[in-house]
Amino acid sequence: MRYTIFFLLIFFLNYSFSQLNFNRDTSISIIENGVNLKNAWNGGINSAQFYEIDLDLDNVKDLIIFDKSGDKLSPYINKNGKYIFAPIYRQNFPKIYDWIIVEDYNKDGKNDIFTYSNAGISVFMNTSQNFLSFNKVLNHITIASTNQNIYVSPMDLPAITDIDDDGDLDILTFDINGGFVHYYKNMSYENYNTYDSLNYNHITNCWGNFYEGLNTYILDCNNCMCSPINNPLSSKKSAKHAGSTLQAFDIDGDNDKDLILGDVSFSNLNLLINGGDNQNAHITNVDSTFPANYNNTIAANIHIFPSIFSLDVTNDGLKDLLVTTNMQNNAQDFNSCLLYENIGNNTNPSYQFVQNDFIQESSLDVGSGSIPNFYDENGDGLMDLFIGNYGYHDPSGNPISQIAYYQNTGSIQNPEFTLIDNDFAQISSINLNTTVNIPAINIHPSFGDLNGDGYSDMLLGDSDGKLHLFINNNNNFTISEPNFKNIDVGYFSTPQIIDVNRDGLNDLIIGNKDGTIYYYENKGTLTNPDFSSSYQNWGGIDVDSNFISNGFSSPRLVDINNEYYLFVGSYTGKIYLFNNIDGNIYGNFDEINTINDNVWEGGQSSIAVHDINNDNFVDLIIGNDCGGIAFFQGDSINTNNIHLIEKDLKIFPNPSSNIIHINNSNLSKIQLMNISGNKLIETYRKKIDISNLAPGVYIIQIEGEIYKFIKK
Repeated sequence: MRYTIFFLLIFFLNYSFSQLNFNRDTSISIIENGVNLKNAWNGGINSAQFYEIDLDLDNVKDLIIFDKSGDKLSPYINKNGKYIFAPIYRQNFPKIYDWIIVEDYNKDGKNDIFTYSNAGISVFMNTSQNFLSFNKVLNHITIASTNQNIYVSPMDLPAITDIDDDGDLDILTFDINGGFVHYYKNMSYENYNTYDSLNYNHITNCWGNFYEGLNTYILDCNNCMCSPINNPLSSKKSAKHAGSTLQAFDIDGDNDKDLILGDVSFSNLNLLINGGDNQNAHITNVDSTFPANYNNTIAANIHIFPSIFSLDVTNDGLKDLLVTTNMQNNAQDFNSCLLYENIGNNTNPSYQFVQNDFIQESSLDVGSGSIPNFYDENGDGLMDLFIGNYGYHDPSGNPISQIAYYQNTGSIQNPEFTLIDNDFAQISSINLNTTVNIPAINIHPSFGDLNGDGYSDMLLGDSDGKLHLFINNNNNFTISEPNFKNIDVGYFSTPQIIDVNRDGLNDLIIGNKDGTIYYYENKGTLTNPDFSSSYQNWGGIDVDSNFISNGFSSPRLVDINNEYYLFVGSYTGKIYLFNNIDGNIYGNFDEINTINDNVWEGGQSSIAVHDINNDNFVDLIIGNDCGGIAFFQGDSINTNNIHLIEKDLKIFPNPSSNIIHINNSNLSKIQLMNISGNKLIETYRKKIDISNLAPGVYIIQIEGEIYKFIKK
């Protein structure tokens, strides 16, 4: 026995680090209101753009959703008419920014990609043979006569479709000044008698002979000349274009394209009826309640900046409508995907409202800005999941921030999370912002003992850079100190409670909007912490500084095999990893690129780290701007198959002369032994009196794991 203990001790002290590798896993069950969410791990949906495409090349149209919040593309396989999140196909797509349109421009039966690129449009051809693939064919679509880019704003969504009914794809879009819709005709068929070219002429700068200004329209603008707009809210024609979404299809079956338009400042969609023909468009009527007068269904009503997509999502061969928001911020969260089923036909559609949460109803979604963390709330030895958020959408413009508590109702090898409370500790009703006496937003939960009673307290960060302490009273968290210790890290504080310098006292590390990290060293005691000593720009870290000024750092310091590693989420969604921390806590840390590239779930990432399936590999749960979460199961790509053991058990203070505390949340048997392996104490207590032991190194064994402490 003593030789085994000695060997294990040496093994742990000299453990080598294997490259971290993570594989996305969507198999863990998430249960809400008795329903097992089939797309629980899709990362949430806020500002969606929907398109059909064959992902698995089985000649059945699948679905992709591009979200402007974080520039995140999510694929869904169509399985017998049901859409199942299939993130493995994300790697087959190019990086997309701001917007995407999916159409088959070369008529080969495979949908291609048009997307935003530097105030214009880039194009990726679908080159799939044995697997889904794309190849960039144009950096920018240009006008043939001038070689200038066709302008499209990142805020807009152009219409790319066959306007003149000649078989190739034309473009309708606003220019930088807005007001008039410009028409760019594809000359591929006329010039080459094929559809595989993207050769554009600028036909007119006022397609349809109308002018749009802040959801108000002037018709009959022949030769692009209009009478003044009698609307005090309207801007001058020379003002910069604010933002609009366009969708063109034949709504009335007369063989020309009508136009559906959404405006950045409004909640309704406008149907503009084309009373001309497919060669000479002329808008004659505007319906501002579309699609309410089709089958007497309700009008589209999105909080701000609506957009619309026409595709068959009910799998009956008829094109349905999906209405969403094109606004990246202040979106309508988890009720922002309105489905209108086509109960007519494709020539004369008739739409019936079905739901406002298409796909969203099967997702874990906490609004905007999900922030996950782990804590064993009920003391059963299984780590429960807590998810803070930036907030749930509110029409007033004031988001409502809450913490969702998902209890681990599975087992130590097979976790399962069940929603217990979506407003844990009633955070949304507590006026933590004491300056204006309202609840705080962007709630970032962290857990750890800050008063020395052996039980984890809850410390919340917020958007104002402040912290708020909730004391654990028999697993009831009650507010103890708003504006905890008057700590202020600027904006968007992201705290973690952890013993950084391994002196047995819990310290604080806190990320912020700037992308740096603060370290508050505890100079006090177990029962009376003192965080007056702080270090800015801890570790020399400034995430995303090579790309943007604000990095939104979200740190997680993790003890792996008795060595600290620091994971940091960021604005771009990249997960940074640092080491060279132990013995160097006041120096600069080393960034190590050992996390595989597929660990990404959209912008503004926040991380929870733990071995949740007890396989001795650290796992990641990542939150993002869209309000959902993704699970990445850890393994190793090292051929020697060394496991990474995350040690959450803490012995403190260490060293100690009288008493040690052990956060034995599992209530497991504790064996205390000397270095020779002789058992001295056996107990289940969290507090052990060691005053009678001789000074030296001792061993704690719990559930087969070995830990050491020093008796002074």
